[in-house]
Amino acid sequence: MENTPRTPAEVCAQAAAQQLPRWDELPDIELYMDQVLSLMERYLGGQTDGKGLTASMVNNYVKLGVIPPPVKKKYTRVHLAHLVIICVLKSGFPIDFIRELIRSARQGQDDRAAYDWFCEMFEASAQAAAATVSNDPGLADVCRTALRAQAEQALALRLYGAMPPPAEAVKREKREKKDKKKNGS
Repeated sequence: MENTPRTPAEVCAQAAAQQLPRWDELPDIELYMDQVLSLMERYLGGQTDGKGLTASMVNNYVKLGVIPPPVKKKYTRVHLAHLVIICVLKSGFPIDFIRELIRSARQGQDDRAAYDWFCEMFEASAQAAAATVSNDPGLADVCRTALRAQAEQALALRLYGAMPPPAEAVKREKREKKDKKKNGS
């Protein structure tokens, strides 16, 4: 592969230069599943934790309510934006966390603003991470980077757990409890 970095400095430079497609760069036409999978591979080749994105994964995300269902088997910008977010975060967070993160990020913002904000935060985080590595990285840099990533992931989950649930989630939980009582479960 031509773009494979050969030195630690190239790895850091590539990490710092990572960019996600902005809302306006996502196709504004409806796409079929195979087109979505092809685009996601192009957008996120190195961000899919080595597993890529499959049709069954997308279908599961729909079933779990992480992305809206397609309309007549076609997907839109909203679907693509949600899939980018999911693919970036799925190696470090449970899908329920990602679903609630997407929902809460959209409160008070339109899809475009929420998605572009996510892209900016991702890129700034990638640049900051790459900037912490020494000029001549060794195992200590690898260990420090891995430990920082683990610590930040754990902190993110704790912070999210300490936040009051989004109003929509609270309403849904109340409905579910009411339905359980009604059905005698």
